[in-house]
Parts: sequence; structure tokens; C-alpha cells
Amino acid sequence: MGIKNHNTKREKNVMIKRLRIAVFIAVSLGIVLIVFRYFGFVSKTIYEESVSHLTEVFHQSDNMLRELTDKNLNYLHMWGENLQDISSEDEIRDYIKKAQEDAGFLDFFFLSADGNYKMATGETGYLGLQENIEDEIRQGNDVIANAAVPGKSQLLVFATPKAHGIYQGFEYDAIAIAYENADIVDVLDISAFDGNAQSFVIHPDGRVVIDHSSESWGNVYNFFGVLREHSDMSEKEISELSEKFKSGRTDAMLLNLDGRNYYLVYEKSHIQDWMFLGLVQADIVNASMNNLQSSTMFLVSMVAVCIIAFLSNFIIQKNRETLRKKDTEIQYRDELFQKLSMNVDDVFLMLDAKTYQADYVSPNAEKLLGITVEQIRKDICILGKLHPEEQEDPKKNYLEEIQVHEQRECDFEYVHLKTGEKRWFHNIVMGSEVNGKKKYILVMSDRTSDWKMNQALSEAVHAAETANQAKSTFLSNMSHDIRTPMNAIIGFTTLAVSNIDDQERVRDYLGKILSSSKHLLSLINDILDMSRIESGKLHLEETEVSLSDVLHDLKTIISGQIHAKQLELYMDAMDVTNEDVYCDKTRLNQVLLNLLSNAVKFTPAGGTVSVRLKQYPGAVKGSALYEIRIKDTGIGMSQEFVQKIFSPFERERTSTVSRTQGTGLGMAITKNIVDMMGGTIEVQTEQGKGTEFIVCLPLRIQSERQRIEKIAELEGLKALVVDDDFNTCDSVTKMLVRVGMRSEWTLSGKEAVLRARQSMELGDAFHAYIIDWRLPDMNGIEVTRQIRSLGDDTPIIILTAYDWSDIEAEARAAGVTAFCAKPLFMSDIRDTLMTAIGQSQAEVEDSILPEAGSDFRGRCILLVEDNELNSEIAVEILKEYGFLVDTAENGAEAVEKVKNSTPGKYDLVLMDVQMPVMNGYEATRQIRALDDPALSGITILAMTANAFDEDRKKALEYGMDGFLSKPIVIEELISTLHNNLLD
Repeated sequence: MGIKNHNTKREKNVMIKRLRIAVFIAVSLGIVLIVFRYFGFVSKTIYEESVSHLTEVFHQSDNMLRELTDKNLNYLHMWGENLQDISSEDEIRDYIKKAQEDAGFLDFFFLSADGNYKMATGETGYLGLQENIEDEIRQGNDVIANAAVPGKSQLLVFATPKAHGIYQGFEYDAIAIAYENADIVDVLDISAFDGNAQSFVIHPDGRVVIDHSSESWGNVYNFFGVLREHSDMSEKEISELSEKFKSGRTDAMLLNLDGRNYYLVYEKSHIQDWMFLGLVQADIVNASMNNLQSSTMFLVSMVAVCIIAFLSNFIIQKNRETLRKKDTEIQYRDELFQKLSMNVDDVFLMLDAKTYQADYVSPNAEKLLGITVEQIRKDICILGKLHPEEQEDPKKNYLEEIQVHEQRECDFEYVHLKTGEKRWFHNIVMGSEVNGKKKYILVMSDRTSDWKMNQALSEAVHAAETANQAKSTFLSNMSHDIRTPMNAIIGFTTLAVSNIDDQERVRDYLGKILSSSKHLLSLINDILDMSRIESGKLHLEETEVSLSDVLHDLKTIISGQIHAKQLELYMDAMDVTNEDVYCDKTRLNQVLLNLLSNAVKFTPAGGTVSVRLKQYPGAVKGSALYEIRIKDTGIGMSQEFVQKIFSPFERERTSTVSRTQGTGLGMAITKNIVDMMGGTIEVQTEQGKGTEFIVCLPLRIQSERQRIEKIAELEGLKALVVDDDFNTCDSVTKMLVRVGMRSEWTLSGKEAVLRARQSMELGDAFHAYIIDWRLPDMNGIEVTRQIRSLGDDTPIIILTAYDWSDIEAEARAAGVTAFCAKPLFMSDIRDTLMTAIGQSQAEVEDSILPEAGSDFRGRCILLVEDNELNSEIAVEILKEYGFLVDTAENGAEAVEKVKNSTPGKYDLVLMDVQMPVMNGYEATRQIRALDDPALSGITILAMTANAFDEDRKKALEYGMDGFLSKPIVIEELISTLHNNLLD
């Protein structure tokens, strides 16, 4: 019941308020209507007064014109009668002169009815009058008309037939006087409104008799022509005005000329059929009236404003008390709601259903959304920026579908506009009706903490599932890849034991066991490298590197596989001007060997594998960009597999590839090393056609090792390059120019022989030939034979990408001077040319692996190894090379043996690292701390399965002199022992 009474009272208050507003609006509209009616009355009064004033002014001007006309005609009548009594021509001239001085006219004419005239001076001519005056003169009527006389401005002529006779033999029917148009205006003094008025005397058809108009219009000959050219009057309106002129009406009107309003006043003149017209700008005429109008309007407006202000104040005073009560109530509610909203994670908004303006925004909007209340009130669409991604249909209005008393809920992911933090909200939208208007109430509840908790739980479950899956995948891959070589090792070992008496078969089995063991070792190395890369423990060590050595070593390593698979290998270098660089040689070799091994592995017999190195300018001073392209004509790859080729454990699953062993880690390792070196790697492939890998590496140049390129003995001499590959010809030619020679090239062996003959005949013989071994038309040896048959003993160098040992004897017999291996670098061609002309120096061998038993006999090594099997293997290998070997099972035993030994007993210690009792690091530290310098300074080499760079560094930090990794590589072991004991 209380709620019902409250609603009834509320509705009654609303009705009273609406009634007051309606009364106020009605009174205001009534006042405004009265003001506009008054303004219309004032405007009409101003127009009528202005027209009346103008009519009076121009009527006075018309009366003056009529007086002027009557006076001149009276003068003519009087002069005509007097001239009848004068017979002497001299007296006539004197009389006319005196009359001109009295009346002020311009010329006096003795006029015939046909328009010919004769003046008192005897001058004759034709007076071009606008009117046909012959009938008027014959009938004895006076005439007033415009006339045109050559050399003079337009004239107004007054003529009377009252006098006629003969003057100087000219028979005249009337006498006439003429005034210029300006003279008539001056006499009439039509200069009202400070000279701003314009006037015309015209015929009803518009022909102008007297023109007092604006100079901008020029000479006006027809008034209607002015209206057509300068006004916006239609032809119909001009015709209606012409009819009013013909009927002799007196009236006034407003018209627009050249964009300005003019008053036009016209009345019938008493002279002939003339009409008198007056034109004055409306602003000039209404100047004083406008001031009066403005003052009146101001006063009326002030009265209206005062009335409205009184009514407004009355209504305001009546409502102020009510509003004050309501404001107090609203303030209480707002304060309560504000305190409440600031302590909850919910944003409240109320929107108008029509305008979508925010009627209310809770003050915690900025804290939860990063948007101020003012921004939301200004444009509700700013809430759309909270979405990190666009909605499916951004133009769709989802609110308009919600009806009154309907409620909808949804979840959204928002971005806090100030912090950029992602937050999750649960939104509730309700339709409501307030004071008969539809409203939307939006409640946005921040559920970020709940979402994060759920997300953390979900991620933990997913991480656990992923870890289990990754573990299962890794174990599955490794189980297959490791079991394959292990199966071969176990199987062939069993066969070797079963056939121990068949030496040939056992040798074959042992070779296969060794091959499988090396493959197993490569798998383990790949897994360890990938582990180090992922843990960030792989580091690059830049050293001085010769790219020439890198590619030649790579060729040597891979040549066996190339020969075994019956493939063609092409290697060349283009535009390499700086072959000495700084980089991690081991990792560079690893990258190139991985790519080249894959190319060989996946290219069938008869295919081709090529390696091309090219130098480009570097982005940084002191560096260059080196591009290495490794291309094959193998089986290629699918585009689907290319997308994941650099992912760990990925191998393409085809019938061909499935027979090829590997971990699938090689390309992942390669990609990571290239990235660490600051380079890029990309792949271009097509199934069935082959694959090309393009590696680009920025490398620092060894600027301090700029090689001397010029060869003084060959400077200015001519050389010929013969190769069927244009790029090789171009590259070698550029190198020869840098050596100082003049170089030519050809792609054909036959053409090379022809050029050799021509050069000898012309006396400009070649002083060096560089000929490819395999040419399409004839091989390099045959080209050499034919050049030698010409009697040419010039040095001839055979250029080849293959091992020349099989053809060396034949080539030397044919006359070949020297051989040079592809890829060809500047250092290679220079050294070869120096050899060919007998200027090369003896080369110093880098290292010589001793034969078993030589140099090491009598040398004693202390081997520290806890594993009995490993110890046995190492002892047997060392004994094969003549070493005396003593052993220790742990670090503590090793320290005791060194400590108790005499200086010189042990030449070197091979120290394992991970051992019981005392590890190798601690043993080394204690040996280095011995008092006897001869014992503490003994050479100690680490020999361990811990093969990482950090292990190597750690060994050196503890005082070891070198590092060897297990399993033992005999060549590396003997080389290291040689360097430490014999150098």
C-alpha cells in the first residue's frame, strides 16, 4: 500500500511539473510570436515610408524637368518670332550667340523636317534623332528627342516649327537647341541622398532619354537591358513592368542589381510619353529607419527577456525547495553507492536506450578498466577498445535485442587501457524502464583472479601432459635410432666371435662394427649439442680462420662419401676478396658438414652436389657477408615438411627417407648455430628435383693479414682461362687481374687451342694457361697436348674439383705444369702460379702423425682411469705407439704415485675427471701444489667423457694442460701427445 501511494504521489508531482513546463513554453512562444509580428509590422512600415520619401524626392525632380522643358520651348517660340523679323545673317548669328549665353544650351540648329540641319556658323549635317519628327513638324507640334551627332556625346534636342524660312540658302522647317545629358542632370540637380541616387527618363519601351546612372553600367540606352544584365528579374517580370510603364502607372518596388537591393520608384511624366525613374540602394534609404528599427527591436527584446526571466525565476523558486530535498536524498544515495562500488570489483553503468549516453558510471571504472568516467560519458564506444581482438560484427548492436525486464550474461577478455594487462570480466546486461524511458543497466564484474587460478591449474595439467608426451616422443625416437647401430654392433660382434678363425670375414665384421660405433657416437653428440643449445650453454669461440682451408678440408672429408655414392661434386668460390676471417671454425664446419652430409645422403647415385661461396659487402665496417649455397639434385622435400625442418626430432616420413638413419636433430642444431653467428638460413626445395640451402653469415675480416696479391714476374703478362662454367671463368679472371696479369677466358677447349695458336702468330703469346680438367668438347689433358704440340712451353695449370692422383702421371706426360683444386681462392691461384714459375717456398707441414713405435719409445705415461675396460683400451693403444704405461684407479692414488716418484719418471699424466675417492680436478690441484717444481709442473691432460666447452675451461682453470674427449679418437690422442712431448 505504501509503495502504491508513493507511486501515486510521484505521478502527481510529475504531472504538476509537466503542466508548469507547458505553461512556461506557451507563454514564451506567445511572447516570441508577438515580437515577430511586431518586427513584421516595423519592416512593412519602413518600406512604405521609404517608398513615400523616394516618390516625393523624384516627383520634385520630375517637376524641375518639366519646368526646364517648358522654359526651353518658350525660349524657342520667342526666338522663332524674333528671327522672322531679322534678315541680316550677321544679326541672326549675333542674336543666336546672345540667346546661347542667356539660356546655356550647347548648339543651335536650323532644322529641316527630314532631319538635316545647318548651324549659325554655316556647318551642316544630319541630326540623328531617335524619333520620327517629320510628321510632328509638319503638324506644327513641338518636339523633344534624343539625338546623335558624330564626334559628340548623346544630346537632348528641343525643336519648334513656329519659325521657318531660309538661312544661307538652307530652307528650314524648324529651329532647335541641344543640351548634353550631363548638362540636363546638372540643371535638374538630381543628387539626393548625397549623390547616391540614380535616375532615368525613358520611353515606355525602355529607351533612355536622360541617363543619370552608375558609371559601372556605362552608357545606358535601354533601361530594360540594364535589368536583363544586372538583375535577377525574369523576362515575364520585365514584361509586366513594361506594361505598367505604357499604362503610365506610378509605383515603387524592391529589386536586386549586382547583388544589392535597390528601391525603384517610377511615375508618368507630363512630357510626351516619358516615364521618370529613380534608383537608390535600400541600405542608404533605410539607414535612419534601420537605426530606429534596431532600437525598437532591442527594447522589445529586453522587455521579452525580462518577462521570460521573471517567469523562469518564479518557476525556479517554486522548484528549488523540491529540488533541494531531492538533491539531498540523491547525495545520500550517491555517497553510499560510491563507497560501496569503490570496494567491490564490479563496474556499474546505466545507458539510455535511444542515445546510448551513459546516465551513470560508477567511480571505480578507471581502476578496473583504465577508462575515466568522463571518457565513458563522452563516448560509450570507447568500451570497444577494451577488446584485444575485433568482434565478429563490430557494427552489430547487441543491446537493442534486450527487452525491458530481460537479463543476459556473457564473459569477455578485456585489456586494461592504462596498464595493458589482460583481464577477464563476467558481464550482466539488464533492460529496465525509468520515468517511461528504456534504460540498459550493465554490471561488469572483474573475475581475473578466478580466471588466473583456473588458468594456472589448466596450464599445470597441460604442462604435465606435454612433458610426458615429449618424454615419450624422445624415448621413442632415441630407442629406434640408438637401437639400430647397437643392433649392428651386437650382431656383428656375435658373428665375429662365431667366425674367429676366418680372418677375412672377421675383418669385414670389425669394419662394420667400427662404422656403426661412429654412427652411434654422432647420434650421442647431436643429442648433447641440442641439449646444450636449449640450455644456453653453447658458446662460440672466434679464432683466425681461412675459408680456403675450411672448404678444402670439407671437400677432403666428404670426398669418400661422394665417391662411394657415385655423385658429382662441384665447389667454387666467387668474388671472395677476403678469405681470412674470424669465426668459430668448429661450429662453421659443423654447419657445412651437416648440410653437405644431408645433400649426399638424400641424393641418389648419378646425382650432383654443389657448394658455392660468394662474398658480398658487409653492413658493418671491417666485416663482409658470406653466402654459402649447398645444392643437390636429390629427392627434395615436401612444402609441409619445410615448415618444420628446423624443429628437433623432425624427419620426413617417406619410403625413401625412412631407410636413412638419424636423430632429426642435425637441422635444428644447424639453425641454432647459424642464428648464434648472426646469420640466416633458408631452404628452397621441390620434391623429385632437389634441395638448395642458402646460408648467409656476417664475418669479421682479418684486416691485419692482407695477403700480397701481385706477382712481379707475371705483371702485365697475358693468361688464358678455360672452363665450361661462366662463373668460374669470371671469378678466375678477376683473380688473375689482381695478381697483375692480363686475362682472357673461353668456354671451349678447341677455342683455347685456336687462341693459343693465334697469340703465338701475333707475337703476344699467353704466359699461363689455367684449364679445367673436364671440358665438354675435350678434356684438359688433351688441350694441354695440342698446346704443347704448337711448341708452347708456357706453364699449364689443370683446374679440377676431383682427386688428380689417378691422372697425374698422364697429365705430367702431356705437359701439365701444376694442379689446382676447386674451389679456387686467391691464395690458391697465387701459390699455384708461384709454383709454376719456380718461385714457391717449401711448405712446412703442420703436424705429422708418428708411426707406431717411433719417437715415443721409453716415454712413460701415468694413466688415471677408474673404469677397467676404458683403462685396458687406453693402455693397449698407448703401448702400440711405444709408451710405457702405469695406471691409477682414482685421483688420490694418482697424487700418491706422482708425489712418491722421482723427477722424470712420468713424462705425462692422462687424468680422468669423474672418479671415486678423488676426482681429476682435485687430484690436479694437489699435484700442482707439490713442493718439488719438477713434479708439480708435470704435463697433465684431461681425458673424459665430459666433452662440453665449459668442461674444457674448467679443466684448464684447475691447472690441466690439455683436454681429450672420450671415446678416444686415436689420431687426436697421438697428435696431442706429440705436441706436448716432442714439440
